[in-house]
Amino acid sequence: MAPTSSPARGRISKPRMNRLLVILYVILCFDMGVFLFVVPWAGLWSRNYFMDHYPLVASIARNYFLRGAISGIGLADIWLAFYELWRLRRELGLVHAPPTR
Repeated sequence: MAPTSSPARGRISKPRMNRLLVILYVILCFDMGVFLFVVPWAGLWSRNYFMDHYPLVASIARNYFLRGAISGIGLADIWLAFYELWRLRRELGLVHAPPTR
């Protein structure tokens, strides 16, 4: 019989660390998604150093299709955050699967 070792005091157990990392990932994805969704339509997007000094960058960045594509990536990040949050809830047992027949 092998001796069992208790986790060192002050260390976080692996499942707990995984949950913490998932929560941080959800927060990061949601924040980045909101940022990417909002910034292309804000005034900051068209008034910055690169727009003033590089006309090619300005003409590309003012394109509405590019702005929409970046906002779409932001929406995908927000969806990913909610998906990971839902998956975490199922993993923790907070949501029960529907009964199978």
